[in-house]
Parts: sequence; C-alpha cells; structure tokens
Amino acid sequence: MLLLIGCILLTGCHSIGHRSQSDALSYRDAKTEIQVERGRPNAVIDGLGWVVGTPTKLALWDRRADNHDVSPQTETALVQYMERNGLDGSMVRINQYDPWGEWERLTSNKRIHPGWRYTVGTYNHLKYTLLPGRVFGGDWYNPFTDSTHVYSDIAPLAISRAAYAKDIRAQKQPGTYAAIQELPLVNMVHTTRATSDALKYAAQHGTAQEQAEAKRILSPDYGSNWGGQIASFVPFGAPLGRLAGAAVGHATNRLSRRGGSDDSQSLDETSCDTADVDWNPSNLND
Repeated sequence: MLLLIGCILLTGCHSIGHRSQSDALSYRDAKTEIQVERGRPNAVIDGLGWVVGTPTKLALWDRRADNHDVSPQTETALVQYMERNGLDGSMVRINQYDPWGEWERLTSNKRIHPGWRYTVGTYNHLKYTLLPGRVFGGDWYNPFTDSTHVYSDIAPLAISRAAYAKDIRAQKQPGTYAAIQELPLVNMVHTTRATSDALKYAAQHGTAQEQAEAKRILSPDYGSNWGGQIASFVPFGAPLGRLAGAAVGHATNRLSRRGGSDDSQSLDETSCDTADVDWNPSNLND
C-alpha cells in the first residue's frame, strides 16, 4: 500500500528547481528569497486526500479544508504575509510531496543547531516521508526545514501556520524552542502565538469580511488543537477531541459575534456549501 501511494505521489509531485516566476509550479522571489513549490495535480491522489481530509472539513465546517486544490489567491495572501514579516528564505510547499527536497533544507538550515536538526528534525522528516500530507493533509510549518506545507485553500489557516516561522525567528535559541514545542500540550504555546498573530494580521490588513473569515476559521482550528492535545492522553481520543474542541471554537466565535457590533453574518450562514470567501490580495491595505 505504501509503495502504491509512493508511486502515485512521485508522479504527482514537482521537483525543486530555480525557475522563474512565470513557471506556475515553482518560483523564487529575487528580493526575499521566499521559494514556492506546487505539486502537480493528480486526480487520484488528490481525490483520495480530499476524502481523507473529511474530519478537518467537518471540524472547520469548510469544504476548502484539506481539499488539495489551493488557489493562487491563497498562495499570494500567504506570500504577502511572509514578505511583510521578513520571513526571507522560507519555503512554501503547496500540495507537494518532496522528501529529498525537505532533507536538503534540513541539512542546510543554519538557523537551527545541527544537534536538533539531526535528531528531532530527522524524526519529523521521517513522519513527513511515511505519512505524506499529499494524502493525509494537515497544514503545518516545519521549523527544522523552514517550510510551510499547505493543503487547504484557506488563507487565514495558511497564514497561521507561517506565523510559527515568525515565532521561531524571534527566539534566541530557535532549535531548543522548536524541539520543546514538539511535546504534547507544550506545543500549544506556539499555536496560541501563531493564531493570535494571524488574527492580528487580519485586523491590520484585511477587510471586515476577511477579518470575520479569519475568526470563523481560526476559532475552531484553535479549539480543535486544544481538544486533540487533551484527548491524546486517552487511547484513540484525539480525533474526537479535535471535533469537540472545534465545536467549542465555533460556539465561542458565534457568541463573540453576537456580542460585537459587526455581527453581519452568523455561522448558520457559513456552511460547507457557502464558505467561498477568497482572501483577495488587492483588498489587503498597507
């Protein structure tokens, strides 16, 4: 089974290269050195990933979660966030599986001490290789390779993952910090900071609609992380814990919107079939 998945993944991924921005699958910004790589679309593997991502879609109540079809608008919004926050040299992998490319970034990431890169970083790389996000989804940032992996077409979700990179760069001992953040419950420290930063970014640069979208997505996402962490101490409890935590996040967001002055849309109006808000970079004001 793993061999079959590997073969499909290899036919659907795009190798790293230094290409121009005109290449739709790969480019590197000349000024910031931010590099973007896209996996080549593959109907079989992307369809499988869409189905496997159903729990995340339910948790966030958004069909774009783990849909493995990331729009240019989401990509641009993420890159703009990274540029504004000085995340030079970072990597964005959009629906891509590239173990060798990630290993190269692991070995060349001078920001993290080799002792952490070749222990905890190698362990993370092994998980990435054996449980590819191209199938199993799950947007995340790898501090040991300085790579943000995106499988959902949801800009605020991608931005919250890249916000961990900003947190890492603010640390005096980033390797030690990243290693500690691998521990259960402790990793909610960086999750809390990243979620807060993404919401602050939306408040500063987004329209009212984009701010509401960020809260609608990040509230259940944050709750699901708490729920999954707490329930992980119970055998097979993490999936249910994530759903329960997401429900709490949805309820909290609804209550906050009812109590606010900008309550123009309730969660009842934003379902899996209507969650089509795009983060248009032209709406982000400097």
